[in-house]
Amino acid sequence: MEDTEGIVVRQHLGHYFVSIGEKQWDCAVSSRLRKQLEYPEASPGSRRRRVQRVRRVKVTDPVVIGDCVAIDKGEDLTGMIREVLPRRNKVSRRASGSGRKEQLLAANIDRLVTVFAVTDPVPDWNLLDRMLAIAEWQELPCTICINKMDLERSSVRDVTSIYESAGYRVVYTSTESDQGKDEFRELLSAGTTLFVGPSGVGKSSLLNWLQPGLQLRTNEVSHVMGDGRHTTTHLELVSLDSGGLVGDIPGVKEFRLWNIGSEDTPGLFREFGSYLGSCQFSDCSHIHEPNCAIKDAVKGGNISRLRYESYRRLREDP
Repeated sequence: MEDTEGIVVRQHLGHYFVSIGEKQWDCAVSSRLRKQLEYPEASPGSRRRRVQRVRRVKVTDPVVIGDCVAIDKGEDLTGMIREVLPRRNKVSRRASGSGRKEQLLAANIDRLVTVFAVTDPVPDWNLLDRMLAIAEWQELPCTICINKMDLERSSVRDVTSIYESAGYRVVYTSTESDQGKDEFRELLSAGTTLFVGPSGVGKSSLLNWLQPGLQLRTNEVSHVMGDGRHTTTHLELVSLDSGGLVGDIPGVKEFRLWNIGSEDTPGLFREFGSYLGSCQFSDCSHIHEPNCAIKDAVKGGNISRLRYESYRRLREDP
């Protein structure tokens, strides 16, 4: 990597902190990256490149944590990001609001860890399934973390066993009782991990638990609204002394899929795999058609009805 290339490790209010060697450069983003330039056809060998049209990029922010970027260095450790280098992968969702834009959450990560609390707030399994669908689409390993196990009053494992049967690893943690601490530290010890989950489930608390010196902000769940409050207000890659980088991002209330069609959704549910292609109709939606192998597997108890109903919602409204 050249001395003008580095990794975006923090993003906040239009500032992008790029790590190059032992230093971090406080960078802005070139306006060119926020636009899509279209050029007219040119004859072979022509060196002229005249811009024909300029369009806004359909993304809320073209640079995100984990991006490898090239910068122009300025004074006092400031700079300008002029290029985003090719990504291995990305995690994104459809941005909230009426416009169709992509919201990037992280790039070039090695695994996704979805974090939910056993209660306070109670798990939203439909939201979890949407996050798992993104991981499947990007072919990313994904682990489910169930936090606040010290508050368990009813067995959450009745539900999480469904995900374990589908092939997902589930870890159970408590920052109060230290349950699962060694297993969780080992999980994060190599590569780059992205935490995703609702507000109030304890994502920042988990990082403080593993490395107390981080002193990341935490907050309690709002008992008026019944959900968590945002305590992480920026996107950041946190370096752990035990190894590995962890992407800590604000909690999410919704996870709309970006650029994934309804016809793609069956392949995002692992347990559907062995049944796909066995239906009477090759274009079976697995909802209305007769002689559907997926629906038969649900009836026979081989596919969880909870997951199947989640699939139906996802297909109808990605």
